[in-house]
Amino acid sequence: MPDGDSLEQKYTPFESHPGAQCDLSVDGRGVLSVAVNRWDRAPDPTDWNKVGSPYKYAAQRKVAFPGHASIGSDRAVVEATCNTKTAYVSVVVDFWGDRVENTPTGYKKLQRFVNDFVPRETKKLDCTN
Repeated sequence: MPDGDSLEQKYTPFESHPGAQCDLSVDGRGVLSVAVNRWDRAPDPTDWNKVGSPYKYAAQRKVAFPGHASIGSDRAVVEATCNTKTAYVSVVVDFWGDRVENTPTGYKKLQRFVNDFVPRETKKLDCTN
């Protein structure tokens, strides 16, 4: 997190299905937004090489959990497979500010966050053990 005097968190649960969005800001400036959704159906076919094409240095990346991800220096789109083939968790992470490394290897910072965060969220949503 960047230096600052005030940290604010806004948590918004989704009403139509399990999941929520959380936005973090420091001194009124957004630094991180994460949306997590659990879907009780099989995921749609996805070309993971194209998912991140609008974002800097985004590409399909290997993740430390069952699923797929397109991760760049400032955005990650993730699909984590549940224990059944008929459910999954989608996660979208947006990262802003001076902590973003807009370089070809800058995605590694966001990938570390995804590899740590997503497995914990899939457990909370009864998707994985």
